[in-house]
Amino acid sequence: MHIQCEFFADAASKEEVVDWHFLLEKCRISTDGQIKGCDMKRLFLSLISAVSVGFISVSPVAGLDTYLAGDSATGISGSRHNLGGLSMHVSTQHTTEVCIFCHTPHHTNTVNSMKPMWNRYAVANVNFTAYGSTTANTSIINTDIGSVSLACLSCHDGVTTFDNIVNAPGKDGVVSGGSDRGFSFFFSGILVSDFMTSSRLNIGLDLSNDHPMSVAYNGGTTASLRPTNTIISEIDLTTGLSASAIGFDNGNLTKNLWAIKGYISDTATISDLLRSGRVECSSCHDPHFNNKSWQEIDSTFSNVAGQQERESNGLFMRRVGGNTGSGLCRTCHNK
Repeated sequence: MHIQCEFFADAASKEEVVDWHFLLEKCRISTDGQIKGCDMKRLFLSLISAVSVGFISVSPVAGLDTYLAGDSATGISGSRHNLGGLSMHVSTQHTTEVCIFCHTPHHTNTVNSMKPMWNRYAVANVNFTAYGSTTANTSIINTDIGSVSLACLSCHDGVTTFDNIVNAPGKDGVVSGGSDRGFSFFFSGILVSDFMTSSRLNIGLDLSNDHPMSVAYNGGTTASLRPTNTIISEIDLTTGLSASAIGFDNGNLTKNLWAIKGYISDTATISDLLRSGRVECSSCHDPHFNNKSWQEIDSTFSNVAGQQERESNGLFMRRVGGNTGSGLCRTCHNK
């Protein structure tokens, strides 16, 4: 069996046919070419890993029904968070490194208590407009915005360039606090902006119209918030929905698995989603988890170059199945 792929390198395209027999040894191939009897999730992840040497054009985007408890919450190399030269999304030819646009093992940026091993410039929290008063009788001011959310906002603020980093690749030097390195970024060979321009992805400096971040989680007291010791996988998310919800997307609403500390967990509690008892960007999103299990959202994406996005990456949601049936929202809010 052969699978045809398109690879892109240095803005010039070529076509290469790859033999995937070794990936299909345990699969049964019917006469009409359908694959049966194999673990499609692991086959798909293997395919992505094998073609990581080039840019693969994928349309439509393949999805997965589910992940299993204990699986690694992985896939950043194939996601939009990979800005290096081997990425299939927006990328620069100045380096093939994946992690460098966020992390460095040395000379990290510790301003505003940034972590872990932070390699980016980050706008100080005083420059943001916080959410203010909430219906849960809490209040957030700009100085409350924590380093975890500031880390995400160091790209999603719509101001800071992707290449504003502290420790540059190789011998390009260290600039305390970070500096714009002058990298050029491309998508499918087309020069694109070096900072966040998408109105959907650009959170901006005004956080008053977003879910409160760096807000204290007062479980069991306000906003129908569940207690912090609630075991997430034991939450009932199907009652009140149609009977089909139980088996929908391979039972993801029933299982309610989340990516915690780099692995899919069926034992995590709500407290595992919090940072110092507060809700941060990372409570809902894992920037390293290329979540392929949110089936319904990928249909809203396109591989049109001008849209700068080929797939959703499940919006990097921690929850397996994403927000299907509002399962992510209802994990914390008992609505």
